[in-house]
Amino acid sequence: MSAEVKAPQFHPLAQRGQLHDGEVRAFEVKGVRLVLVRQGGRFAVLEGFCPHAGHPLDAARVIGSNLRCDMHGYLFDVHGGTCTYYTEGPCRGLRVYPCVERDGQVGVMLQAG
Repeated sequence: MSAEVKAPQFHPLAQRGQLHDGEVRAFEVKGVRLVLVRQGGRFAVLEGFCPHAGHPLDAARVIGSNLRCDMHGYLFDVHGGTCTYYTEGPCRGLRVYPCVERDGQVGVMLQAG
């Protein structure tokens, strides 16, 4: 018996022009907390909680090419998710989700179902 694999679906998050460089916006899609970030003219979709202490990244700031958690100052590469700086000990990087632009909308691809 094989399980049916459903294709990822596009979920629009914002109009391309709605986010300025260095801006972070939080979303919840299909029960998954995400942040949409625009940095260097490029968009990225990352998990919405810091893996260090589970703090929501809603108020995170973009510093250079990193996203800074406002709780303990951990830095994560915006486009790769890697933890680039930590204050209390290393942690895993942020999960990066497929970011797609369609018809002027920026969104994320998530598994259906």
